Amino acid sequence: MIKLYVVIAFSFFLTAFKPVLAAIKITDAKRQLIEVNLPTTIPNQEGMVLSQEIDLPDFKQGVYYRPFTREGRGFIARGNRVEAVAFNNIRELVNYQPSQTRDAHINVQQGQFMLLELLDGRYLAVLPMTSDKVYGQFFIEQNKVIIKTGNFGSQAVSGKIPLLIWAYGDSPYAATEAVWQQVFASGYVAAEPREFKNYPQEPYGYLGWCSWEHYKTKISQTVITDAFKTLEKSDAPFRWVMVDDGYLDQKRGQLLSFGVDKKKFPNGWQPIMDLKKSETIKWVGIWRNFGGYMNGVSPEHTMQDLKPYLTPVKRANTVLPDGTAEGAKAFYDKMIADTKNNGFDFIKVDFHTHTFDLYKGSLDPVGAMRQNNEALENATHKMNVPLLNCIAQPNINSLQTKYSALTRSSPDYNQKDKNKNKSNTYQSFANHLWMNQTVWGDLDMFHTHDKRDVQPMAIARAISGGPVYISDEPSKVKSDVLIPFAYEDGKLLRTSAPATLLPESFFIHPFRDDNVFRVIAPMNNNVAAIALFNFAESGKTLSSQFSAKDYPYAGELLKPNNGPWSLPDEGLLVYDPQSKSVSGLASVHSTQIDNFSAKLFFLYPKNKGWAVIGRSDKYLPGAAVSINEITQKRITFYLEESGPLLVWSESGTPIMNDAKFTSLGGGLYQAELDIRPGRQLLTITR
Repeated sequence: MIKLYVVIAFSFFLTAFKPVLAAIKITDAKRQLIEVNLPTTIPNQEGMVLSQEIDLPDFKQGVYYRPFTREGRGFIARGNRVEAVAFNNIRELVNYQPSQTRDAHINVQQGQFMLLELLDGRYLAVLPMTSDKVYGQFFIEQNKVIIKTGNFGSQAVSGKIPLLIWAYGDSPYAATEAVWQQVFASGYVAAEPREFKNYPQEPYGYLGWCSWEHYKTKISQTVITDAFKTLEKSDAPFRWVMVDDGYLDQKRGQLLSFGVDKKKFPNGWQPIMDLKKSETIKWVGIWRNFGGYMNGVSPEHTMQDLKPYLTPVKRANTVLPDGTAEGAKAFYDKMIADTKNNGFDFIKVDFHTHTFDLYKGSLDPVGAMRQNNEALENATHKMNVPLLNCIAQPNINSLQTKYSALTRSSPDYNQKDKNKNKSNTYQSFANHLWMNQTVWGDLDMFHTHDKRDVQPMAIARAISGGPVYISDEPSKVKSDVLIPFAYEDGKLLRTSAPATLLPESFFIHPFRDDNVFRVIAPMNNNVAAIALFNFAESGKTLSSQFSAKDYPYAGELLKPNNGPWSLPDEGLLVYDPQSKSVSGLASVHSTQIDNFSAKLFFLYPKNKGWAVIGRSDKYLPGAAVSINEITQKRITFYLEESGPLLVWSESGTPIMNDAKFTSLGGGLYQAELDIRPGRQLLTITR
């Protein structure tokens, strides 16, 4: 048994509190929330009120979700940095050495989640909890895993607090979902299940462009105007633009107001809003900083109505919302009202975790962050401004996603750093395991003109189910990369749930070792999408495979989760879009993946000798299809937009009015339908 030991410093308690020194034993109970009643307790110098042992069951292998922070063993993680690290025993975590791809990612503290594969084949998920009083994290010390919880401040804590939740399941997905069901029912957090939320179809269901990766903060009215005009002329159907960082009224990295830098945007936002057109770029979004700006709000700010609600924090010459519900509401209502009133249609809010860092050492950082998170969620919901949370992965933020349905699942795409993009991609799909319970993941923008990594980046975003947007300098956009993502009106073809890793890929080192990592997502009509990525540092071409045993997992990612899909009686058909070919999946399907490359495959259930593959010109052909009725002689289905159509017929050439099918071999047929917008009901006979 691996034990996690209680470490309590009695001098930090106001009362004669005698903590229970026994380990938190993870028993055979299928699921459990561990809580304690805490006497009035002053946090120690680290802001902790409790540090307690956990007794883990024996396990075969595990994956530990920890944040990367440049401070190494720094106490608060910054950035979108929650990453999965595979291990076989705790000593491996203690001695963890990052690969070249992850470079300086040495931090194994502040764990946010843990998944273990047990010796009997079951899985155990363990989540440290947060509330309006405390924030719990895993720490690796003296070859032991410890849970520490506190408010990261100086104010005394008392009363009932949560420590952790565990749950068992027959798959990683079942165990993780069982943990989150308890999270939602606990009453300690504001997060709501993903199935209760609406994906922000407008605009994130359409193709977009963001100013950040190319222009960084060097934006202006002229830059954004020129980008608009160039993007409108592109063959790619862009429908939205996001104005990222670089416009704010700020001084030395501190917010003065929610307005604009008059030198960059002398006429405010109206000239930008005048560029919107319903038939082309219809929506414009804006980037905001959760704490105002990088170094918070300046004491010299000009927002007179907020003066009663902003207070100094321990960081010198910085003010932030005062930790009350009223203060948080005033601040975020003003932020979102300024966004809405200036004509913006959606918002990305960034640097949540960095704002927590600014609060550190004040009275009650955890309580302040809870108020702020709720106020932001409430304001965007009330004013109908779709919210993408960014730099919000740690549990202090992710467990408070009440209304928002999107959170960044990786750090920023980096045009110059191929290794970073490899790490980001794996990180996103690993994170979707737990993020999937409450939000969709955002893989960030990418560049279409970067020949080095455009192919795996495009496949990753196609299967992800999340937003698709780019950041090329507008004149360099390669429209042929983008057209397969969307219909003529820019609407994306999307999976039915966020893609995540197949079970074994949680427990590998995809960069250091020669391992292909495999990703799965469900689609319409019980079609499963599988992507294979070779990001090994050795540079080798690697072999990979999948089988019918992988197919049922796709069903577990849907919300509500009705369990794994059953294997179809007639078997599965593999569609390979690279070769535009099909084959039956009798045992395993093997393939070779070039280094820093990816391949995408689709598993279609055979149904009365039919399978409608879908639009052959799209990354996700089956996403265009909704089956209506199937008999041995006929199949009817909806096609979201007419275009080149692939159909598999086990026996006999397909027949359809006003169309001719050409055989591609193996029972696969293609009809060159004209591209026409609008949903159509099609009937095929044989």
